[in-house]
Amino acid sequence: MTITVDKPVRATPAPAARHPAPGHVQPAAPAAVHVVSRQEYEAAQAAVAKLTHLGQLITRSLMSIGGGALIFTCINVTLFAMSHDIPGWIAWMLDPMASLALITVLYVDGVLAEQGGERAGTWPFLLRWFAGISTWLMNSWTSLYPDGVFALIPKHPDAGGLLLHSVAPFLLITMAEASSGYRKYLARRLGELRETAQAFEDQQQATKTERERRTREENERAERDRREAEQAEREDRRRREEREHGERLERERMREAAEVARIASQTETARLREQAELENARAQREAEKTRAEREAEIERLREATALENARALREAERLRIERENEDARLRREQEIEAEKLRIARENEDARRRSEAEREALRIKAAGEAEAALMLAEEQVRQQQAAEQERLAKEAAEVEEKRRKAEGRAAARQQRLTSQTARTSRSTSSRVPSEIASQNGGSVPREVRSQLREQAEREVARLMLEGSEIDQQAIGERYGKGETWVGDRVRSAKKRLADDTEFELAVIASALEDEMPVSDETKNGDDAAEAGAQE
Repeated sequence: MTITVDKPVRATPAPAARHPAPGHVQPAAPAAVHVVSRQEYEAAQAAVAKLTHLGQLITRSLMSIGGGALIFTCINVTLFAMSHDIPGWIAWMLDPMASLALITVLYVDGVLAEQGGERAGTWPFLLRWFAGISTWLMNSWTSLYPDGVFALIPKHPDAGGLLLHSVAPFLLITMAEASSGYRKYLARRLGELRETAQAFEDQQQATKTERERRTREENERAERDRREAEQAEREDRRRREEREHGERLERERMREAAEVARIASQTETARLREQAELENARAQREAEKTRAEREAEIERLREATALENARALREAERLRIERENEDARLRREQEIEAEKLRIARENEDARRRSEAEREALRIKAAGEAEAALMLAEEQVRQQQAAEQERLAKEAAEVEEKRRKAEGRAAARQQRLTSQTARTSRSTSSRVPSEIASQNGGSVPREVRSQLREQAEREVARLMLEGSEIDQQAIGERYGKGETWVGDRVRSAKKRLADDTEFELAVIASALEDEMPVSDETKNGDDAAEAGAQE
């Protein structure tokens, strides 16, 4: 079946052998058009569906090959990155980035080609080939340079490995390039087929429009005939109604003349009756008005009385509330005044008790302080007398020893230095460790005080002798740090400046160390020291 229309439609060029149907007059047209048959329309629709499915198949194939290439090359690229000191937890990201960039640009180029657009410019070209070649190089590096020696032309390439690792990247690139050509053809062919289908649909629409136009013209013609018939019928009916109306008017005129006479008498009677009714109604209105005014006055008086009563009640209630508030205020003031008096009495009693207690405590403390002061003064006097006696005795002894040691100053100085170092090392190395081991790793407070006293005496001796103070060596001997040794140096210097007894004690200790030691005592000391070390 073929269909022709008056207006031009979009269609493919018409074949030369196409003719209009018999008995149909072809209207003049600007140019020859091809009339699309239903078979051509159905064939175009089927081809569009098949080509659309084919385009989807190409896209799925491209994405499948891209995903497979990504998975296939991921391991080799990750190992390549790890071999160049990239951590494994970040090395795996390199291949997905390059492969996804390649897949994206190839897919976008294909879609643009499918939509009839031109391929992108230089930057997409560089991105596509850089991503593809970099992925291929990283994947095939071990096959190009199996010996690990780089050269512009590989010397010992692994041909099988190179082919194996080149298949996936180049298959992806060539598939994308091929799919671009396929999509261009599909876009062009789908455009032609859709134009054919659109031409058929335009023809169908034109036929439907023409059929509707003819139906509308026939309906308008029938409606016009019906209106003309109705107009003629209305004209006949109007003439008939005018004739009947004239006759009816005559009869009505005669009937109205008789009716006028009857109505005249009835009118007079009705007028008199209405006048009486009006008089009665006016009297009733006057009475109703008077009654309403009287009721309104009564209601007004009642409302005024109610308002007055309410006002009196409110005034009485207000006076009652004011009296209650005044009574409550007076009661609160009385309670507050009584509470103030009670608190004042309690505070006065507490103050008096506190003053009595403080006076008793003061008297007691004064007695105790006076007794303690007298006792302390007695003790101090006794201690001062004993101390003066002891100091005089020690001063005499020190003076005696000093006079004996004046002739041997140079020899004693050398021997004193060596002996002091030996004695300090042996004593300081044994005492803290032995005491700490005996007390579970901690040194008692008394022992720490003895160690401080011993170190300060040693430092004071060195100061009196004019020798150099080695703080590091002293700290090692006593097992302490330089801060502790520095505190001992400052303390010894202060005590030498402020305390004469301390200076005399240090000098006496040095003179005692200078006394000759017998061989038996020396041997006994060495044996005791050896036993202690064991």
